[in-house]
Amino acid sequence: MPIFHYVVKTKNLKTIKGSEEAGSQTEIVAKLRARDFFIVEVKELKKGAKSSNSEIFRKRNRKRASVKLNDLTFFARNLSTTLSSGVTLLRSLEIISIQTGSLGLEKVLKSCFKEIKNGLSFGESIEKFPKIFNPLWVGIVRVGETSGNLPFVLERLAGYLEMKMEFERKIKSAMIYPAILLVAAFLALIVFLKFIFPQFSSLFTQFDVELPPLTQFLFNVSNVLQEKFGLVVLIFVLFGILFMYLKNLPGTKKVWDKISIRLPILGNLLYLIYLERITSTIYILLDGGLPLVYTLEVTSQCVGSTFFRDKILAVEQRVRDGNTLSEEFSKQGIFPLLISEMSKIGEETGTMPSVFEKVSVHYRKELTTSVERLVAAFEPLMIIFMGIIIGGIVISLFLPIFKISDIG
Repeated sequence: MPIFHYVVKTKNLKTIKGSEEAGSQTEIVAKLRARDFFIVEVKELKKGAKSSNSEIFRKRNRKRASVKLNDLTFFARNLSTTLSSGVTLLRSLEIISIQTGSLGLEKVLKSCFKEIKNGLSFGESIEKFPKIFNPLWVGIVRVGETSGNLPFVLERLAGYLEMKMEFERKIKSAMIYPAILLVAAFLALIVFLKFIFPQFSSLFTQFDVELPPLTQFLFNVSNVLQEKFGLVVLIFVLFGILFMYLKNLPGTKKVWDKISIRLPILGNLLYLIYLERITSTIYILLDGGLPLVYTLEVTSQCVGSTFFRDKILAVEQRVRDGNTLSEEFSKQGIFPLLISEMSKIGEETGTMPSVFEKVSVHYRKELTTSVERLVAAFEPLMIIFMGIIIGGIVISLFLPIFKISDIG
């Protein structure tokens, strides 16, 4: 059967792209309309046609090596669509591997295709690629396979990933301007020390002026940059590599994760990030049909903090022994009262997934507000900081010049 590539919009004006097998273009159009989609474009992908092969070859050359969040979102959404339309899992993986914009994901999907053909389940095949598919993916897929409702759970996962992608986009957009200011301040400092200060060195030497301590210090730094600029850059690079290495060591990471949430300003931000990640993961897993104990186990692996991981695993063990989730959350001393109280409501009403959805939305909004406030405060502080740095450099140059004028 021919394969048709389509672009459609939902009632909420969300654009969905995908590919699907159908007997004719009329049949695929009817299928899409039956799902209440507004059709933007439907195009047949003709196998063996020279033009189509050339187009696919060009697309392959443009593919990225990395696998980004939007690639995984595209995969989850399209796999849900193809499976719900009756396309087999193997054929779906084959189609999506062609359509994806990531060469890395294409290779992974082709490997999964082979593993499934050799007898592994879909969940077992993606579990072999933990750098691409985190425990959340593995847990969701296994629940879908066990319940026979894989398209539904993948649709929920795609919705969650789309929401996460939009949230991260907002955070990154908010951080762009402060980052530009920080880079500008650093570059201005380098330019002054490396190119402007040496111009004054001969002048001050000629007049034999006694330099103030601040000016002498800056001249010393300038001389180091002049004579050993490559060494300074190498030291910074090595320091960065050492920092990244130490940060990933189990012992160092455990200490850092515990200290980081107690740091001023940054600590509160990290704390909110972890709470949002925990509540969102619990929501999507419970909503997908995972048992509570397994949900907590998977969440502990997805949170990204060894400190919170240990706390969640402690909760999981106590829940496994028969205690309530709300009671164990309150005993840990690190989770806010909101989480334990909302968990209690979910236990009493039997609406745990929807309760955690509300809590995750609350922390997402609170995190967004915190970032916006931090950025709003950071901008004037950076301008003041730049003014102090540039002003200090200018004053350090003018002080000796005043002494020269006095001599004159």
